Amino acid sequence: MKRALILMLLATAASAQQPNNPTTEQPAQPGMYIGVASCANSGCHGATTPLQSTRIRQNEYFTWLHSDRHAGAYNILFNPLSAKIVKNMHLGKKAYQEKLCLDCHTTNVPPAMVSGRIDIEDGIQCETCHGPSSGWRGEHAQQGWTHAQSLERGMTDLRDTRVRGHICNHCHVGSPEKEVDHDLIASGHPFLAFELDNYTETMPPHWNPNDTHGVPAWAVGQAMAFRDSMSTLAHHARGEKWPEFSDMSCYNCHHALKSSGWRQERGWPGRPGLPAWSPQRWAVLRMIVPESDRAPLDDAVARIAARVSRMNDPAGVAAAADDAKKAIENAIPKIYARSWSAADVRPMIVALASERDTDVHAAEQRALSLQTLATVLTRRDHKLANGPLLKAIDALFADLKDRDDYDPARFGAKLDAVRNAL
Repeated sequence: MKRALILMLLATAASAQQPNNPTTEQPAQPGMYIGVASCANSGCHGATTPLQSTRIRQNEYFTWLHSDRHAGAYNILFNPLSAKIVKNMHLGKKAYQEKLCLDCHTTNVPPAMVSGRIDIEDGIQCETCHGPSSGWRGEHAQQGWTHAQSLERGMTDLRDTRVRGHICNHCHVGSPEKEVDHDLIASGHPFLAFELDNYTETMPPHWNPNDTHGVPAWAVGQAMAFRDSMSTLAHHARGEKWPEFSDMSCYNCHHALKSSGWRQERGWPGRPGLPAWSPQRWAVLRMIVPESDRAPLDDAVARIAARVSRMNDPAGVAAAADDAKKAIENAIPKIYARSWSAADVRPMIVALASERDTDVHAAEQRALSLQTLATVLTRRDHKLANGPLLKAIDALFADLKDRDDYDPARFGAKLDAVRNAL
């Protein structure tokens, strides 16, 4: 609370120094980061309760500071696990000093892009998602100033689910600039799971309900995660560390030979025993992509799976990833434009519950998707809240709690229960 009070006082002092007629000022240079203190004034975003006097809640800063995990992202770098990771990675600094860690756990931008004060202790602060605010912070609350003007001056358009997904994916899915790769996972970093709407809605919202959440965010989020994962895959294949094992299904290698009989029962998509490409970003998306766009994606995904598993054709992997990225980019506008009714959501739940995954991370993505879609249905039909559907989906997550104990057959039986519940 002390930190919140200090930031609010700083923001109030900064506001007091502004001239009475800010419209006479020369506009600030866009693209510069000012810092979270500029948002914390109680008359802006720092109220302790929603004021409901404008189209925004005005307690966004308070919600972020006290309830949003992004605000505490930097503090994670002081725990024992973070210390173990940097030790295993043979890094020269503490986790809370390493750029590798700070890039995702803080708003770590070059000093040349900072015109105010960025404290790494603030973790993932407002401008990380909403964009550097120097070009619009002072103007966006003025009468007559439009959202479009803020976008022109550097604000990120988070109302566009394609943009929102891409912003989140930078850390939660990975990008050529920063990612949780196999080195980090082997050193102890948790394997990241992410589904745009699910993860957004489980955070305390600092926005009013709107039509950019729910099924539209889920569908576009799946497409954007696949698109961005293709950029990373192509980057891996063209880099010096190929093969990158984080692109592959973990349990092809990390399993006990004694209990691997189900692999022989299932068979292999290609040559027996080769590690498989992880389908976690494709398993759900393939059910969303319009039929007219499926053929080029199916072809590119088949080539990716074949070439990744052989590990000796990085150029072919990169080319197939580029093709897949281009194909999904052609489909994304249609996915973005689609409207979803309850009549669309119900058969999608049935279809998702009818598929089977041997890859635990694909199964995890399926469970997250089912939870998102079931939540949407529950909001539309409150009778479902106390029915068997949500309980059956909760059972999926209980089965995924320990990834090392994942059993495809057992998980499949629980998917049957979801389908039967609906």
